[in-house]
Amino acid sequence: MRIRPGQPSDVPSIARVYVDSWKTTYQGLVPELFLKGMTFDFALKIFMESFEDKAHSYQVLVAETPEGKMVGYADFGRERSHPESGEGELYGIYLLKEFQKQGIGGELFERARQKTAEAGLKPLVVWVLEKSPYRKFYEKTGGKLRSGIKTLGPAGSQVQLVCYAWDITNITN
Repeated sequence: MRIRPGQPSDVPSIARVYVDSWKTTYQGLVPELFLKGMTFDFALKIFMESFEDKAHSYQVLVAETPEGKMVGYADFGRERSHPESGEGELYGIYLLKEFQKQGIGGELFERARQKTAEAGLKPLVVWVLEKSPYRKFYEKTGGKLRSGIKTLGPAGSQVQLVCYAWDITNITN
């Protein structure tokens, strides 16, 4: 598996991984209406805007097969709610279902954490579905649960998010 920095030209592949992974990974964990709103066009717009947004220092790492097929990504930058805070945020790690549980997510996480530390963004936070069975992944990597909950999605299909944080002051370049 090859991991490399993502480019604006990767946006269609990133959008496809985002939508496909949400629909396969979170089926039954989020309201159906929420998943129906996860369209390719919606995702394409989000990621095109993300690459253009300089306030959050947006970065993405993509994982691809030796043949060049994108199978996952991690995106990160300044904490979105308060970019002036100096905190980093892991916006997400998404992998196609058939490539999960192979260590790719861990590699993407470690590289994103390193890049965040290099950018001087401390601590690193991530918002995760409260009902997600993948919360254990963040706990195994040393994430500590912070107090507070965010709500995401339209009325009637909202989901709750919890926050994990890592002290990244001890990571070296």
